[in-house]
Amino acid sequence: MEKTAEEKAAIKYTATAKSKKEKIDFYISKGDERLLRSEYSYAIDYYNEAKTLKKKNPKVLLRLGESYRLADMKDEAIGSYSKALKYGSKDIRIFLGLGIVYRAKYLYEQSEEFYKRASELEKNNTQALTGLADIYSEQGKYQQAIELYEKILSISPTDEVKLKLAMLNILVGYDGDVKQYYTAMSASKILNGYINLKKNPDNALSDFISADEYFLRAVAYLRKNDLSNAKKSLDVVKNGKENTLSKKLSVALSKHIQ
Repeated sequence: MEKTAEEKAAIKYTATAKSKKEKIDFYISKGDERLLRSEYSYAIDYYNEAKTLKKKNPKVLLRLGESYRLADMKDEAIGSYSKALKYGSKDIRIFLGLGIVYRAKYLYEQSEEFYKRASELEKNNTQALTGLADIYSEQGKYQQAIELYEKILSISPTDEVKLKLAMLNILVGYDGDVKQYYTAMSASKILNGYINLKKNPDNALSDFISADEYFLRAVAYLRKNDLSNAKKSLDVVKNGKENTLSKKLSVALSKHIQ
């Protein structure tokens, strides 16, 4: 969304009589207003006005990085965050932002580096820890992910974290009681399904009812030696649009089913 010619003229007029520092602060404040309202194009425009006045201002470059990231302009976000670091900023939001963007680009090594740097600045930062745990989950490093999620759970015991721990413990073949991770979330039915999977695959199939749970439906069918329905369940996951962990596992498992 571009500013109208009238709005641009009004802003220029308002800023004319100000000193350079006042102009920079003025454009930053206007950008902050727009950023809070999720009007990213406007925010980017204002921050770039401030950047024009002082190109090496890390405070402006950080805000530009945040705006570009939220606008899903990944390369621009990386460029702005990196310049903010280059010019002296140590704000944790830069490390978190770079971790998020690099992960979105599937550049896990770089993402891990910046999440770790964020954790060094703030050891119990749950956003940094969750970012790292999610990377390890996506890479199949389940035990490392579990250790991090357990730490996150001790800091912020949310239903979402419990559910992730339950899923990861299922994937590593945990034989203990996963009921400790039971939550009020509807997706927690998968825990009942997992428990039933060992006892009675027929009961498990009734618990695994959503598209996200079709991978475990396939496992239940395999336990019943029903290869046809196992393949059908795996196909549901494989044909999904998102490149989820379940999709990766389904592709791998399909190769072993004749």
